[in-house]
Amino acid sequence: METTDKADKTDRNDTEELSWQSPGVSLRKRWLTGIGVALATALFFLIALHEGASMVVSTIIGIVFIGCFVWYLVSVAPTPFRITIDAEGVARKDRDSEPVVIPWNGVAKVKEEQFKNGTSVSITIYKRVGERGLHRAWVVYRDDLPGFDRLVSALRDRLPEDRPWFREQVHD
Repeated sequence: METTDKADKTDRNDTEELSWQSPGVSLRKRWLTGIGVALATALFFLIALHEGASMVVSTIIGIVFIGCFVWYLVSVAPTPFRITIDAEGVARKDRDSEPVVIPWNGVAKVKEEQFKNGTSVSITIYKRVGERGLHRAWVVYRDDLPGFDRLVSALRDRLPEDRPWFREQVHD
């Protein structure tokens, strides 16, 4: 890991509130996934019918298999969220949850993961917990947020000088 130098922060506007909205899973991807699950279901039942398996047994197995697959998709699907940066600090609000607000003096460090070519992949915000504790507050990935590079730049510009910004290369 290496610590980077802070950019010149004399021309920034700390009173301006900046915001980014993640759309979550697009409607197109949800429809394509639904069609894929329906086709897999049809194929599953056709194979069971062709092999002579009892339809009751194959139906039970199919319901369990397909139900678990759909549950898995729902549990890993990114939910929409909003990130806000203002003079007070940085906040992330996921759908149907309380916002996680971290004042600037509560930010312990920021870790930026990059590919070899310098493209940022993720940003991890760590906050102070107690006197000496450190806790990962949240992570944002490039694929989950339109305008990710603007977020990285705005966060880097507004982070207090005494807070470390680490860059880590991933996927050597």
